[in-house]
Amino acid sequence: MTEPLTVLVDPAITPQEKQKELISNTCLEINVRCDFVPQRCERTISWMPPLSASSSVYEDITKEIMAVLNAEEAVQMIQAYIQSKHGDAQHMTLTQWVSSLQASLPGHNITVFIVGLTKYFSNQKLKNKRNFKEAATGQATKRKKKNERLDESISFQQAEEAFVELQLFTGCVVQQTATFEEFVGQLKYFTKSVREKPAKKDRFDSVLSFLDEATSGIYVNKQGQGLSKVWKHQLMQYKNFGSEMAEAVAAVYPSPYLLHKACKEKNNKEAEAMIADINVRRNASVISTNRKIGKEQARRIYTFMTSKDPDQVIK
Repeated sequence: MTEPLTVLVDPAITPQEKQKELISNTCLEINVRCDFVPQRCERTISWMPPLSASSSVYEDITKEIMAVLNAEEAVQMIQAYIQSKHGDAQHMTLTQWVSSLQASLPGHNITVFIVGLTKYFSNQKLKNKRNFKEAATGQATKRKKKNERLDESISFQQAEEAFVELQLFTGCVVQQTATFEEFVGQLKYFTKSVREKPAKKDRFDSVLSFLDEATSGIYVNKQGQGLSKVWKHQLMQYKNFGSEMAEAVAAVYPSPYLLHKACKEKNNKEAEAMIADINVRRNASVISTNRKIGKEQARRIYTFMTSKDPDQVIK
């Protein structure tokens, strides 16, 4: 069993115990460890590969950083951005905050998440309707005092302007989630992507990989040595078809003839299901994972093997 990846979460992101429990359970689902430890920069999440990982895998994984703000902090920073246009900002703007992260973490890829800002704008809309109703009727309505601390009003347009400035000056794009639960779902997918990053790193390095060995192609001698490599390189010409997929298909069907024969012996649904179910082993690192060829690639292979239309384009 391979050693799992570790997600390192700054405690400032999860002040509530139920938030820690939610992240811990989600990490358990995808077989990764989770530790709540202070990070070099507050409100950030990083990833740590196992100790047995190679230096290149370590560099790829530790380069990713997620910075997380709640709505209250984001509103304060956007308000500071509005004030900065008049030269009287009292707090750090969103752009200044991310720039400080980049200065502290040079060479890292920083992704910014803001949790709950959508709900803030929804509450602002309700507040405006309530104020209009009070002005029209002259009667004050009952109101809950929950979240009243977000008293510095900003508009959706002002927030978008702050996000554009952030992207222009730092290159970072803001991702938003309405709830903490939704954020944890995004963290799950992000973690899976980080784990698979080393295996996918070189996928598109050579578009015409069958020409790598020489300008005339791969050498095949009179005894047929080299034909297996030619077959794998042919498979890699399908869209998004990496070397691991080619190895997997070639292991089950060592030649185009055997794959063509298998496709002809079944109807299209059975043949595509048979190809889609081929197991692919990603063995680029100690945190390698398994997956299947998949329906989309299976459809392309089956179409190529059985089509009688020489002009058909396989997309």
